[in-house]
Amino acid sequence: MKKSNRVLVIAFVMLIVLLSFGSNASAQTRDSLVFGISAEPIGLDPADVIDVYSFMPILQVFDTLVREEKDGSLVPGLAESWTLSQDRKEIVFKLRENVKFHNGDVMTADDVEFSINKAIKSPKTAKITGAISKAEKIDTYTVKLVLKNPYEPIFSSLSRANASIVSKKAMEADPKAFGRNPVGTGPYKFVQWVNGEKLVFERFDEYYRGKAPIKNLTFRIFTDTNTAVIALEKGEIDVLDSPPTGDRDNLKSNKALAFHETASSMFIFLAFNNEKGTFSSEKLRLAVSHAIDRDMIIMGAADGIGVPLESPISPSAFGYPAEFKNNPYDLEKAKKLLVEAGYPNGFTVTLKCTESPTYSKPAEIIQEQLRQIGINVEMVVMEKGAFLADIYEKGDFEMCVWAIISMIPDADYTVYSRFHSKMFSGGNNFMRATIPGMDELLEKSRISESKEERLALYNTISEMVRDRAVMIPLYSGMNTVCADVNLKGIAADAVQKYYVFDYSW
Repeated sequence: MKKSNRVLVIAFVMLIVLLSFGSNASAQTRDSLVFGISAEPIGLDPADVIDVYSFMPILQVFDTLVREEKDGSLVPGLAESWTLSQDRKEIVFKLRENVKFHNGDVMTADDVEFSINKAIKSPKTAKITGAISKAEKIDTYTVKLVLKNPYEPIFSSLSRANASIVSKKAMEADPKAFGRNPVGTGPYKFVQWVNGEKLVFERFDEYYRGKAPIKNLTFRIFTDTNTAVIALEKGEIDVLDSPPTGDRDNLKSNKALAFHETASSMFIFLAFNNEKGTFSSEKLRLAVSHAIDRDMIIMGAADGIGVPLESPISPSAFGYPAEFKNNPYDLEKAKKLLVEAGYPNGFTVTLKCTESPTYSKPAEIIQEQLRQIGINVEMVVMEKGAFLADIYEKGDFEMCVWAIISMIPDADYTVYSRFHSKMFSGGNNFMRATIPGMDELLEKSRISESKEERLALYNTISEMVRDRAVMIPLYSGMNTVCADVNLKGIAADAVQKYYVFDYSW
């Protein structure tokens, strides 16, 4: 071989090696993550939100006294230890020392006392803090929680986003602005919020658990799920929460992506306004309950990926009555109940839902199913904020399709807030359901130390909800997340809890 040719070959080989090295170096030093979500967060004040798309960024910015691990175990978080009193009504927490907030201040018992008491006062956190009477500072790094009564899921409750510890100084400086400019102790600090587009965060290098492997984090908002899938396939985003079921097969077969799924703690249901209007009539609610074919709704709304739900309790929660059956699909009985209620020729009613296919698709199928018994359903598809204002704040609806997420794996989380007669505020018992004897059962079930007794009580509670048809459980599906195949540490979660601190490239 001539010398000149040999030099060219060597140069070519060296170029390939350098390019390869550069590519690998780029992959190894990748320090950003773009996480696609299908709705805009309501806010980032932990005590003032109830939606999962607010919880997702909140989990990155804040910490809680107790932390839940991937396997569901509960471990020390901002509290390094705790002691439960013999009567199970007081918990003394010893806090970690020298934990810093994003503004440089050190977290103390003042911040914990302030955060928990603020959450207690908020009706939006009642499902989490309802059993807590107050938080009291004992000294700089010790706090006591006083409970109203013994409460079995208390430590799980304290690991949830609503129980996050905020900077007292930052919150008091401007309470209204805090939800758009939060200050926590978490692995990521807030940078920017562009309405309708994205939320930007960056790594907090003084995080008490160490630096997160990924430096820059963006939550990108997609109201069009098809656009979100295209962005994922093109690599414009690295993770997509809850991709459409229609794209499931294509995403699973894409070798550049990893598809993760697990049983969801969320279930879809049909709710009635029990207090006023058309469905203050129990017979009409029962008529609708017998006109609902859950299997058909799952096929049409979730591409067959789901499980019919009979009880108003998530299958993933303690207390779920596996053998319980709701009112069966029976069109003749439904029509008979309509006649008995004084509507032999049917009637017209509105059904509200959000723009998300998660809710609009089952609403469309319910519309057709009720047409079979003479009920003309006029669908009202709304932007999420307007929907929540109508349903939760104004009580302005006849029927709606919505979901319950059992953020705590215990039946109490769902049934106490949804069916207790004193839980009308904060979007809890928004159906205004008042069932004789229900309050007593709910209160007994949350304090009992006997698992057998609690299981029996939740079965009875399910029967009472069914017999009054105050709402109709429909189905529970799968929680899915699809990500770049090179992203490590990510997994689907039953309540859509994603800790980016655990991820790396």
